[in-house]
Amino acid sequence: MMKPLIAAGLLTGVLCGAHVMAAQTAASPAPPSAGSPPNVVLLVHQQFLPGKAGERERLELETCRKFDEFAIPIPWIEMEAVTGTPGALFFDPANSFDEVDRAGQLLSEMYGAHPELAQLQNGIEELIASSKTVFARRREDLGNLVDRMDLSKAHYWRITVVNMRPGRDNDFVEADKARVRAQRDTPWVVYEVDSGTTLPTFLVIETLRSFADADRKPESTSAANKGQKDRDQVVKDAYLSVESNLYGVHPEMSHVSKPFAAGEPEFWSPAPAK
Repeated sequence: MMKPLIAAGLLTGVLCGAHVMAAQTAASPAPPSAGSPPNVVLLVHQQFLPGKAGERERLELETCRKFDEFAIPIPWIEMEAVTGTPGALFFDPANSFDEVDRAGQLLSEMYGAHPELAQLQNGIEELIASSKTVFARRREDLGNLVDRMDLSKAHYWRITVVNMRPGRDNDFVEADKARVRAQRDTPWVVYEVDSGTTLPTFLVIETLRSFADADRKPESTSAANKGQKDRDQVVKDAYLSVESNLYGVHPEMSHVSKPFAAGEPEFWSPAPAK
């Protein structure tokens, strides 16, 4: 959301979940859906001061309302940690780093036109105990069944952070291919960190419809077992660390485009309580 964008001094992608582009000719490939994994992401993990949860939520809800009121086409998805270090994780999508720059210019203009946005941002920043920002780009050559992933239908995300030994990037590629052999029916998308943490680092994102899906087990076949064995060996030799955590999506503190919300309107735009 606006909060992590300002904390980073930059901004997220723009327009329709970073996927609505100019009209294309009939000969052009079909554009990705609004819920498709973006090419570039800004991830911001924030921890807040004790006892400030209610105030933080109030300010973030008001920020979302203001972005809607002023029709600011800047999307973000807000998640809360279910496992691991407590805090909020903001996922800000973009098609490219150029879009990040353009979105930063847009936000600067919006602050000038609507100073109440800056006041809300300042109020949120006063509640932040710590913040970590990471930029990453999607590795289109990695992952599995990415075309089946629809972020708009995900209520939970599993994000695995993999820190590799220096010079062992290619080993991650081999491990990812081995995982495909071991878990053919599990979709995931891979991002390679560009800045913000120790390199080389990869982010593996899986989306879940429900908390119960977090316990789903991969298939057990001879090919799957062989793939898992190959992957385990690469992990042992080339990985410095692996941390996997679960996050729950908070639609009320997210700001997504109408095409994105249309993927599951009951979740992203629930009817007001009577």
